[in-house]
Amino acid sequence: MPSVDSKLKPARTGAWIVAGLLAGVLCGLLFGEYCAPLQWLGQGYVGLLQMTVLPYLAISLIANLGRLDPQQARRLGVAVVAVLLVFWAVGIALVVAVSALLPPIEGASFFDASQKVTSVSSDDFLSQFIPTNIFRSLSEEYVPAVVVFCLFFGIAVIKAPGKERLLEFLDVCADGMARINVFLVRLAPIGLFMLTAAAAGTLRLEEFARLQAYLIVFALACFVAAFLAIPLLVSSVTDVRYRDFVQSAYEPLLTALATGKLFVVLPQIIDKCEGLVGKEDPSEGGRSPARVVAPLAYPTPHIGKILGFVFISFAAWYVGRELTPGQTAAMATTGAVSSFASPLVTIPYLLDRNHLPQDLMTLFILPGFITMRLADIVGVMHLMGLTVIVSRALQGRMQVRWRRLSSAMLVVLAGLALGGAAGRWYLASCSLDYDLDKRLLSMAVPNPYENVVVYASREEASHAPTGRGSTLERIKDEGVLRVGYNPDHLPYSFLNRNRDLVGMDVELMHRLAERLDVRLEFVPYAKNTVVEQLESGEIDVAVGGLVINPERLLQVGFTQPYQSATVSVVLRDHRRREFAAWHDPNRPADLRLGVVGEDVAAVARRELPGVDFVVIDSIRNFFEHPAQLDGLIVAAEEGAAWNVLYPDYAVVVPQPVIQRPVGMAVRLADAEWRGFLDRWLDFERFGGSLDRLRSYWIEGGGTQETAHRWSVLHDVLHWLP
Repeated sequence: MPSVDSKLKPARTGAWIVAGLLAGVLCGLLFGEYCAPLQWLGQGYVGLLQMTVLPYLAISLIANLGRLDPQQARRLGVAVVAVLLVFWAVGIALVVAVSALLPPIEGASFFDASQKVTSVSSDDFLSQFIPTNIFRSLSEEYVPAVVVFCLFFGIAVIKAPGKERLLEFLDVCADGMARINVFLVRLAPIGLFMLTAAAAGTLRLEEFARLQAYLIVFALACFVAAFLAIPLLVSSVTDVRYRDFVQSAYEPLLTALATGKLFVVLPQIIDKCEGLVGKEDPSEGGRSPARVVAPLAYPTPHIGKILGFVFISFAAWYVGRELTPGQTAAMATTGAVSSFASPLVTIPYLLDRNHLPQDLMTLFILPGFITMRLADIVGVMHLMGLTVIVSRALQGRMQVRWRRLSSAMLVVLAGLALGGAAGRWYLASCSLDYDLDKRLLSMAVPNPYENVVVYASREEASHAPTGRGSTLERIKDEGVLRVGYNPDHLPYSFLNRNRDLVGMDVELMHRLAERLDVRLEFVPYAKNTVVEQLESGEIDVAVGGLVINPERLLQVGFTQPYQSATVSVVLRDHRRREFAAWHDPNRPADLRLGVVGEDVAAVARRELPGVDFVVIDSIRNFFEHPAQLDGLIVAAEEGAAWNVLYPDYAVVVPQPVIQRPVGMAVRLADAEWRGFLDRWLDFERFGGSLDRLRSYWIEGGGTQETAHRWSVLHDVLHWLP
């Protein structure tokens, strides 16, 4: 382990970081959205911070374990692990408790392809915790597996002959990476300036209103842990009084708060703990137990790190989802094992595990200056509390006073109740109204084709063309492209609040008509009339996220797939856990699920033979008249868009994931027209248009394009365009 200089002085880096953050906020307020490109540079800095995390984790764990002798390992191992697990349990319990304080909000989110996998195979699960291939664990950032490998290796090194040479080599490696980290920390003011400027320049009022929820619950958890739970636990199992413990922690707390570095206060922690438990102990060969316990415990995750996983609960709340107390406890437990690494690794890992957008990582980094210092305060109390309890255990002077421990628990619960009630009241009073549905219905085609007519009914459309020749030839001769649409196929084709026809497929047809330089006419179709309309030539192509299946291929021709549909179940939010898997023996036997179309019902009956399926006219019919149905089988891409309009529902993708191709329907015998559309779709795919349209319409990117962000130089001084 790198030597610790007891004369280390607080670095000036903390002051420069404060200056960088303040300058970033000022820059964002002055320039507004012009600061957005700084986000890329800031993310690059975050990537540099991450590059040494896992190597340093492996080296430090192996080195700290390997330099112990067998007797120390046995005695310290049992005591440290036991107390550490108790502290972790306290941290996990606090995460669950404060997560429950977030007030309920109305919310929903668009479909994200990364959310469709809600579980992993047993092999992948084992790989995350058992290092079957340590190089894969490192490359895939399976932090728990890396920790397990390091624990085994470090314990094995204890008795290895000639281990000093290995430990010296590891010390050199650790010193090299420490030097890299020192250099990167010196760049922190610049990196955080760029991140803060980009965030302050683009952050909306509603985003800030929700971000403060994270700060409030995290600050409450840190206060309860640092000044109630830990010192009360110490005073309940040792002879160290609450007042003495808190007073001894005063100096290290202020130093850690000023420097933002827990490592630099380690000498102070050792000194203060020696004052509480004594400087020498014959059982340790004359060495102070604090001098052994504190450095050994330093690399292990402290409660402050565990409390940081409140952000995962906040992230789920932010996007309108909910984690149950059981899910929150499981998440915090996984995070505790994973938190040997930096939060820059564990937070993205837990976001993935809980299927939350990685974009939310910015909201974790933005208040990092505040949250990291709050976590360091808890870290100081954690190290001092663990050191005092383990030292007293090694001295044989630990005694559990159950009455005092019970009283301490009541005090902690009272503190949580009072702080939680105040925080919940404040958050409930300042939460903004749900408006994602309004933003969805405000979406429009970004660059619409000018020569477009949308008919509200078939009767309004021009008469069907004569002749049965090639559709492509007729389009060229008449200069008209007739597209069949369904106004309720969100997000492929629907009417916005201005009664304009919009959607992914609608924009695609705008692009096609512009390329053909013809008049574009949209003609409505119904599910039971679309084949007739195609065969008669009333429409040339039918769009609207049409799923290709064998039953439909017998009636119409389909282009090559241009999207995929993920089969899902839409049901009331409180019933979302009933469909984790397609084949669940515990599922109620009297379920009634709606489907749109008999062909879809036939497919659904094969997957769920014991369920009663009811064919309904439209998806809208399910949401407006759901009383007789338990749920709806629908593509997740469509269901998520409808869920935005009806946020009381949830879209669940059962396991195993079932996907179907999506194409455009044409007349069955018209191979020439179908071939042309296939090649045109290739052109749009390779040009990146399909990916852009999917992001804009299906994943909700279009709802994020709001009005100009206010800035001083643009809106007050008018110095910027």
